[in-house]
Amino acid sequence: MIRKADIEDLSRIAEIIVFGKRVAYRHIFEDDYGSFHKLQVVDLYEEYKSNLNVLEGMLLYDDGIVKGVINGRPKESRIMEITDFYVEPFFVGQGIGTLLMKHMIQQIKEKGYRKIILWVIKDNAGARKFYEMNGFANSGETRIIQGTAKEDCCYEYVFE
Repeated sequence: MIRKADIEDLSRIAEIIVFGKRVAYRHIFEDDYGSFHKLQVVDLYEEYKSNLNVLEGMLLYDDGIVKGVINGRPKESRIMEITDFYVEPFFVGQGIGTLLMKHMIQQIKEKGYRKIILWVIKDNAGARKFYEMNGFANSGETRIIQGTAKEDCCYEYVFE
């Protein structure tokens, strides 16, 4: 089932995001120090705990075990940005990401937004393919990821 995140979920959310980032990005950035020293569950938990606003647009896939997280935050007038989207690596490939994304898109549409944007690392071909299969298109806008030479691409989902 998909449900809204709450404060009791913070440690699990942090765990999913940290491990999801390690699995998704380690081969792209080739930075073990960043992946295993800088990126820590406790640090993310504390960051979220000190800023509970982060939970406002966050949805979880929970079938007795929280297996996935997606977060949307208003960007500007009638534009929502997906800022976090991770499925626990042990459960990738089971349709959880698709369910979370479809639910988030429907929820954003019902709130009257005109567009959803998200940023994805150019070298993350699997994620880019997933977004395209779920109705997102590359907007052509790019940016360099701070502190790296890697490029982020902006994808958008425009409601008709």
